[in-house]
This record gives sequence, structure tokens and C-alpha cells, in this order.
Amino acid sequence: MASERTTGSKIREPNTVAPMRDLTKFSAVAELRRLYSMSEKKDLSDLQIPTITENAEDVTGLKGRIRLRKTGERQNSRNWADQQRKNIQAYEYLCHIGEAKEWIEACIAEEIDPIVILEESLRNGIVLAKLARSFRPSVVGKIFESPKLQFRHSVNINFFFDAIRDVRLPNIFRFELTDLYEKKNIPKVIYCIHALSHLLATKGLTVRIRNLVGKLEFTDEQLHTTQRGLDASRVAMPSFANVGVALAAELKMTEIPQRIEPLMEIFKPVMEVAVIEESEEEKNAKYWAENIESLTKCQSIARTKLARKKLLERRAVHMSVIPFIIKLQAQSRGWLVRAEWNRRLDRMERLERWATQLQALIRAKLARNRFHDRQDYFQQNIDKVIKIQSIYRAKHDGEAYRSLTLGNNPPVGTIKNFIHLLDDSDFDFEEEIELERLRQAVIQKIRENNQTEEHLNQLDIKIALLIKNKITLDEVVAVANRKKRGKRLSQLNSSHGPFSSLDKESRRRLELYQQLFYLLQTQPSYLARLFFIMNKTRFPEKTKKLVEGVVLTLFGYAQNDREEYLLLKLFQKSMMEELESIDSLQEFLRGNFMFMKLVVHYNRGAKERKFLRDLLGPLVDQIMADESMDLETDPLIIYRSLINAEELRTGKRSNKPMDLTQVEALNDPQTRTAFIHHLQRLRKETETFLVAILDSLNKMPFGIRYIARELKNSLMSKFSNETEDSVLKVVGHLIYYRYLNPAIVAPEGFDVIDSIVSPMQRKNLAEISKMLNQISVGKLFTEDNVYLQPLNEYVAYAANRFSKFFKDVTEVSDAETYFEIGEFKDLTRTRNPIIYISPLEIFSTHELLLQRIEYIAPQPNDVLRHIFQDIGESPHLDDTSNDANTKEIALTLTSRFAIEAINNDPETEIKHLFVETKRMILLLMRVQTGANLLEILSKNLTPQDEEMYAEMCNKDREKKKQININSSNSSSGLYDLSNMRFFTLKKLTLENIMKLEKEGKVTRENNYQDLLNAIAIDIRNKRRRRVQRQKELRQLKQTLVNLNEKGEHLDEQIKTYNVHIDVCMQQLSTKKGKKNRLVLPFTRQYFHIRELQRVGKVPQFGSFKYTAQRLHDKGVLISISGYPTFDRISFTISSDEVGIFTIDASYVGVPVPGAQMELRLEDLLQSQFNNVQTMSIFDGVARVNVNLLIFLINKKFFV
Repeated sequence: MASERTTGSKIREPNTVAPMRDLTKFSAVAELRRLYSMSEKKDLSDLQIPTITENAEDVTGLKGRIRLRKTGERQNSRNWADQQRKNIQAYEYLCHIGEAKEWIEACIAEEIDPIVILEESLRNGIVLAKLARSFRPSVVGKIFESPKLQFRHSVNINFFFDAIRDVRLPNIFRFELTDLYEKKNIPKVIYCIHALSHLLATKGLTVRIRNLVGKLEFTDEQLHTTQRGLDASRVAMPSFANVGVALAAELKMTEIPQRIEPLMEIFKPVMEVAVIEESEEEKNAKYWAENIESLTKCQSIARTKLARKKLLERRAVHMSVIPFIIKLQAQSRGWLVRAEWNRRLDRMERLERWATQLQALIRAKLARNRFHDRQDYFQQNIDKVIKIQSIYRAKHDGEAYRSLTLGNNPPVGTIKNFIHLLDDSDFDFEEEIELERLRQAVIQKIRENNQTEEHLNQLDIKIALLIKNKITLDEVVAVANRKKRGKRLSQLNSSHGPFSSLDKESRRRLELYQQLFYLLQTQPSYLARLFFIMNKTRFPEKTKKLVEGVVLTLFGYAQNDREEYLLLKLFQKSMMEELESIDSLQEFLRGNFMFMKLVVHYNRGAKERKFLRDLLGPLVDQIMADESMDLETDPLIIYRSLINAEELRTGKRSNKPMDLTQVEALNDPQTRTAFIHHLQRLRKETETFLVAILDSLNKMPFGIRYIARELKNSLMSKFSNETEDSVLKVVGHLIYYRYLNPAIVAPEGFDVIDSIVSPMQRKNLAEISKMLNQISVGKLFTEDNVYLQPLNEYVAYAANRFSKFFKDVTEVSDAETYFEIGEFKDLTRTRNPIIYISPLEIFSTHELLLQRIEYIAPQPNDVLRHIFQDIGESPHLDDTSNDANTKEIALTLTSRFAIEAINNDPETEIKHLFVETKRMILLLMRVQTGANLLEILSKNLTPQDEEMYAEMCNKDREKKKQININSSNSSSGLYDLSNMRFFTLKKLTLENIMKLEKEGKVTRENNYQDLLNAIAIDIRNKRRRRVQRQKELRQLKQTLVNLNEKGEHLDEQIKTYNVHIDVCMQQLSTKKGKKNRLVLPFTRQYFHIRELQRVGKVPQFGSFKYTAQRLHDKGVLISISGYPTFDRISFTISSDEVGIFTIDASYVGVPVPGAQMELRLEDLLQSQFNNVQTMSIFDGVARVNVNLLIFLINKKFFV
């Protein structure tokens, strides 16, 4: 019985403990389960938790209990215990990832990424797809294994979803696609893998997943990184330890009996021994002895909680009294600092006198040492010191100059440093005289060269016609001898002419004409309206030429900045006037505007010619150097040229047919080869020209760029619906067709080259010009130029480059900025503008404007109407050939606005007073100095000031005596001021300033700075005038040099042409002596010559007689209408004048009526050049072969 009781007692003891252990072992609380696992261990030596168990110490008196303590890096952290718990959470999560990694590698039999990056590597689903293939290969297709994460990787994840769905994994353990792909809940993915491992292990498909908590090690950085990721995801951590229980509950099965069985085997011996009955105290003692470690751990947890509670309470009390503690500490520290400061102050007061003396001695010693050291250093580097001083002075002067030119209120010192710039030196007067002389010389030279060039052009045309045999040599000689080159310009201001009278009426008329032409020069609207009228109505060509000459004369051929600026403004206004009546861009392109002709004249100026010569000269020389170049692109012309060359070379008619179409001509192999070669060469030469033009942007003259800019802006404003590309095509038409194209087609007319252009070379240049023009307008070749269509691809490519070039051309500054010309520029000029114009031009312009006054000046009170009312009717010149009417006079232009403004300005006296006051202040500033003008005016006088002023005035008087000053300068009042005493000058200055201040012109508040600003403006304008004058002098000198070179070149050309004429005459005369050929006796030619000798009508250059049959056999004669046979018809070809041949026809010795004609050699050569194969003679009765007829004439008359 006792043994039974004992046995029963021992059996009941485990029953009382087992529920508690099972409760902790299978509890849903992770901490209780962790306590159970820890209680099962004998000690904690094999428990490794980073930052928790590493180098851990036991609690004193409690072996095996780990003491949590702060590390050195966490000494300042209040929540270090919470951080330690978070590290435990991160550590366990990494261990669970390691468990999943180890299980996956066992399933798929390959190694995957490490634990710390496994979360990222799982996102592409490749590992999960391989895992699914290991237990459900049927549901896994082709795995997408791209290394870069893409949305297609979601297919791999779907394979895994299909596999877990096939093995019936409960939905509660599954995760969503976004949880993995977008990393929204990676812990749930790991949790799913754990659940899957339990499910597959239950079914015997895989091994069971291992528990690696406490067996892995991670660095603090890895733990912190993991924990930050968990905190950032804000997802609840799944219960990995309870995954098996949860899975069993979902699958309606339990794993508890399976876990109890091993425990029962462990406790079986104990249960057998426990049959012996024990007392209650023994049982309790034994129980506590067996669970002493668990109890110790529970106690430590309880003590930790109590200690934390006390700490928080104490901290709360401390936080509540912090303000009081801070104030107490501050007061204590303040009292201690003040006490220490007072002690130091007492000691320093006792030693103050001694310390001051000691400091003074030390500072003096140190200062002397530094001074001596610096002095020695400067002496050693005296050269560098001087250079630094010069740099500093230069910088100081530069800043003062910038203050004068750019500053709003320059100081007195700056004004005084640059007062000398206001003085007109001898050099200034000499430059003004030289400038006017050069302008007069340039204009005269331009007129002279224009007349010479016109004469040369006429002579050139005659010589060219002689070369082409369109006129006779005698006509050329007559033209050359009719007009000899000489100066046309007469002396200006001749004593004979309409304005030579000294009466008051003539003088008044001259002044009105001066105002009229000044108005036309400065107000472009009048001439712009006149141009518009001339475009809309039919004016005689003579009148148009007159207007062109007057306008170019009025603007001095744009030889200085002012006149070029005004001419550009006229072009701008004319554009706007013409665009008012234009409805489309095409209409503008088709227009032949008057202002555009002036633009062409303007573009032939010295600067523009130099630019064209530099740009196109090398290119044209290259074209002319290649004498074999032929850029003809018409297959029919190429075909006929080849036949002509063959017939002229052999003297026999070609076997090739003449009347072919272009397509048939192109089928000829020789023609096709030449055609392809011509196209290739044409493209190459065009590209050479195009590249040179594109690279010349920065060198292009400002004038043409400004005209292009204004044209673009006007067109864009007028045709707002048009694209910029369409407008740029019009601009390109101006730049290329109006500016560059004439110099390419006729380079000798723009001084691009010095030699004569042959017809073939001119034709080649025309072909290149045609290509460039097509590129400039951006149009492809159409059916009109079908044989140039192979170049359309190149045209389209080059058109884009040309269009960009045209756009860049228009990107220039305003004319006012470029020329530095303002609205009142003329008011500051020391000399009025002068034009050189004949009375005939003046009166013709007067009459032309007066007849159209209703449109040119529509307002009744227009200034132009007032001037015409004062002038009256235009004088009628009966004799236009009179030298007095055609010789130029120097017409000084004056502004009617300026005269009326001076006469009607109520503030004229105040303005004069302001100017006089400025002169006085300039004299004061030369003697006295001060911080501002008010200080100078308030400064007392000294005897030294009087002496300095008197000496300065004496020097000025001596200087003035050496300069021949006209009356206007001598009446300026300067001499009166110099004769005053300095006291009187200063007194008068103060009185004037008071008057100006009363009128509101100056104010005392800014120390009369307005007067200094006005003086600074005068200095700037004086400097600008000097700079502008130097620039104009350089330009005029260079222009005069260019004009002289051009004049010399024209003289050389005339001499060359005369020599050419003489050579031609000599050659023809020589050939005349060769006409005495040997004539066989008793031949047809023999009897023909005897008959001519008998009647005394032997032609000077020979006569030859042929039968029609003979000429037909030679191929010269093609057909004769009305005569069935050629045997009885005879042709006589004779020449009694150079280049003129008489052809007579006779039938059986009787002259045929109407069968006599004169045939000029130049007509034959022109027909040959135009590829005319046959021509009619005798009013169409007969037809001859042009090439063979030329061959016969050359053979009989010139060989």
C-alpha cells in the first residue's frame, strides 16, 4: 500500500508541473516560449545573442543570469534597453531568414544569396520558382532569369503561387505579389516559406526546417540596418515560433502529442522513482530546486520592471524641477564669475600705470622693428614696388575713367582729372580739316570711278561683242576714240551757276535747299513714299536713274557712320512702306522695288566689295584656272557640243543625227558619261562655294546683315501666319540673289577678279549660281529642270545649312548701338554735314517731290510743305548740258528743326546760362579743389589762387594766338572769362548758380551734382567724337586707297582693251596679206578672179565661187527651195570688210533675185554658241550647216 501511495504520489507530481511547462512551451507569447527554451538548457554558455550575450557578465550572486548593461556608445541614450530588445528582434528575424535560406538550398540543391541580401534577391521570384519546381514541377514553366528587375519577373512569383495552391497551403500563410515585388511585407514572405516547410515536411516531401536562433552571428551594422528596415516597413512581425501550431490548427491537426512523446521518454525514469511518497515540504523543496534557474530568471524580470518604474518616477521628478535647478546653477556660476572678475580687476587697477608704460615701450619697440624691416624689404624690392605703384595708379585712373564714362554721379576729382579732354587742340582742328578733305576726295573719286567704270563697261561690252562677232572692229574703235577718260568733276563752289549770285533771294533759296535735303536725309518717310509711287506708276528710266543718283549723293555713298546709318534707316522705312500694299511673300519676291536697287548700289561700296573680293576671289579664280571645266547639264546641249567639236576637229559632217530629244541624247554613251561627270563636278564646286559662304558670317558687313534683320522682322510682323522658315527663304533671296549672286555671275563687275571672263567660264559660274539660288530658296528641282533632279538630295541637305546661316545673319545689334548714334547726334557735331550735288539734280528733285507732294506729305502742316511754300516753283533749266548746271556744288545741310527750336525755345536764355556756368566751373576746378562742388564754391580765396588763375589764363591766351580760330569760336565768351579776376569769376559763378537753382535746373541738396554730370557728359561726347573721328579717318583713308587702286585697275583695263583692239587690228591686217593665194589656171576660181579684176571689184579680203552641188557635197549646203538640181546654181562668198561676208547666188550665170545677203561672222558664231545647227539664208530659200560654214570661212579667209 505504501509503495502504491508512493508511486501514485510520484505520478501526480509531474502532472502538476507539466501543464505549466506545456503552457510556456506552447504559449503564443514569444517571450514565454523563449524562457522555456532557455530553461531547458543547463547554462547560457552556448547562447549567443549579439550585443546581448557577447562579453556578458552574470548578476552578482545569481550565476547564469545575464546582466544588461550600456555599452560605451550608448552611454548617452535613455532607451538603451529598448534598443537592446529591438536588436534581439532583428537578430531573430535574420535567423529566421537564415533558416529559410538553409531549407531552400536543401530543396533546390544549389546555393543562393547570403542572408543579409536574400530579401532583395527574392524579389525577382527566380529562387521561389526553382523551389516550386522542386516539389511541383508540373506547374512551373520557363523561369524568367533576367538580372535586371522587371515586371516580367512576376511570372516567376505566380509559378510559386500555383505551387503552394496545389499543395493546399492555407490562405492565411500566403502573401500578395506586391508584398514581395514592391517589398511591402517581406517578413510575411519568410513566414510563408516557414509554413510551407512545415507543410511539406508533414507530407514527407522535404526535410524539416531547422531552428538557428542563437547559432548565427551578425554585425551590429547588419542588425541596425535590418531593424531600420523593419521600422520603416511598419508591418507586424509574424510569430515564426508558432508557425507549426498555427499551420496544424488550420489543417485541423495538432502537433502537441508529437512533442510530448519525447518529453515523456525523458521524464519516464523520474516518474518511476517518484512512486515513493514524499512530504509536501520535500515536494516543494524539490520543485524549487529543480526550477531554481527559471525562478531566478522570473525574479530578474520582475526586479528589472520595478527598477525601471522607480527610474522613470525619479526622472519625472527631476524633469519637473529642471527650471529651478538651471536657475540655481546659473546664479551660482554668475556669482563665482563675478567674484573672480572683481579680483582680477582689483589687481589690474593696482598695476595699471606700470602696465601702460610697459605696453607702450613694447609696442614702440615692435613698431620700430617692423618699420625698419619693412623699409629694408622695400629697398631690396624697389623695382617691384615701383611696378606695383604704377599698376595701382593705372587701376585708380581706370576706375576714375569708368566712373566718368559709366557712373551716374562722378566726383569732383574725377572730373578734374579729365578736364583737359574738353580742350580743342591743334590736332583736333587739323583732324577735322583732314576729315572733311578726305570725305570730299572720296566722293569725287567715287563719282570719277563710276563714270570711268561706266565707260569701261561700255567698252567691255563692245569688245565682248567683237569677240562674239556682234559688232565690227571699226565700231569698237569708234567707241574707244569717241570718249577719252578724264576727270568730270569740276571745282566745287564754282563762280558760275544758279547759286553764284550774292543777292538775298538767292541766298535764301540756297538755305531752303539746305534744309530740304537735310530733311530728306534725316526723315526717311519722304523718300520711302517717293519710292513707293515710283514702283506703282510708270516713270521714265531716266527719272529713276536720276533719283538713284540723288539718293546716293544725298547719303554720300555711305562713306561714314552717320550717312550709312541714315541710309539703312531709309531702307528700313522703305520696306515697311512697300509691305503695306503686299498680301503674300511671293508677291514681295516678285516685286522690283526702287529701294532694292539702292540696296544693290549700297552693296557695291568699298567695304562690301572688299568682303566679296576676299570671299569669292579665290573661288572664282579656281573656276577660271580650269579651262577644261564644263558644267553644262542639258543632255541635248552636251550631245550637240560633242558633235560640234567633232565636226570642227575633222572638217566633216558627223554621222550622228542632230534632231534628237533629250532622252535620246542621254542614251548616247559618250553624252551620258559627260553628263554624269558634269553633275558630279557641279555638286563639288557648289559645295566649295557654300562652305566658304557659311564660314564668312563674322566677316560680313554690318549693313547687309542689318537690312536682312529688318526685312525678317517686318515680314514676321506683316505675315504673322507664315512660318519662320518661309520668311527666312525671302531673307535668303535678299542675301544671296541680291548680294552674293551678282558677284558670282559677273565677278569682274565687283572687283572680285581682274581678268576677263570667257563665255564658257561665265556659263560655269552661272550653273553654280543656279545651284546656290535653288539651295537658298529651299526648293527642289522640278520637271523644268528634270536633269538636275539627281541633285535634289544634296539641295535638301544644303538648304537646311543655308537656312541656319540666313537666321544667324539676322542676329545683329541695332544700328543705333553699332554706330553709336542717338537722336540728337547732329546737335553735337562741330560741323554740319555736306553733300556734293549739281544744281540740275537739286532742281529735278525739287520738281519731282513737288509734283507728288499730296502723297509724300499728306498733312497740311508738314514741314516739307512749309519748305516748298518758301522755295516756290522749281527753276526751269533750258540748257541741261551747261557746265554750270551739271557741276557739283558743296551743299551744307542745316536742320530746320534746330533753327526753329532755337528761335522758339523759351528756355534759350536759361540753357545759355547753364552752358556759361559750366565753363566757369571748369575754370574754378582748375584752381581750387574740394570733396564736392558746393565745397569748392564755399571755399575762401587766397592770393595763391589769384596767381594760379592768372598764370593759367596767360597760358591759354598764348595757346589761342597760335591757332587760327574762326569768328564763331572767338565769340564764345571764353576770352571774357579769362580776362576776369578769379574773385570776379567766382562771384559771377555763384550768381549764375543761384539763378539756375531758382529755375529748378540745379539743387543744393545734391551739392550741385547736376552741373558735374553735365560736364561729364560733355567730356564723354568729346572723347566719343575723337574716337569716331579717328575711325572715320581710317575708313576714309582706306576707302580712298581702295578707290585709287580701283581707278588704277580701271585705267589698266582700258589700256588692256586698247592693246587688245590694236592686236586684233594687226592680226587682221597681217591676214589680209595672206589672201594672195595661188589659183590654178583655167579653173572656176581662176575665171572668177579674172572677172572681178576686169570690172575692178576685187574684194579686199578675198572672194570664192562654188557650185551648189560642191557645197552640198561638203555638207555646207543642206537644201534649196524651188530648184530641182544643184548643178547650175553657183554661190559666191566674198569679204570686203572685216567680219562681213557677202553671199550671192546665180543661176546659169544670171543673178537670182533676192539671193544676195550680208552674213556677219559674229552671227554665225553666236548661232554656234547657242547650239543652232542650221540656219536659213536668202529669206528661207536655202539652208546651210552652221558649223561647216564656219569651218569653210575660217579655212578660206583666215588660214
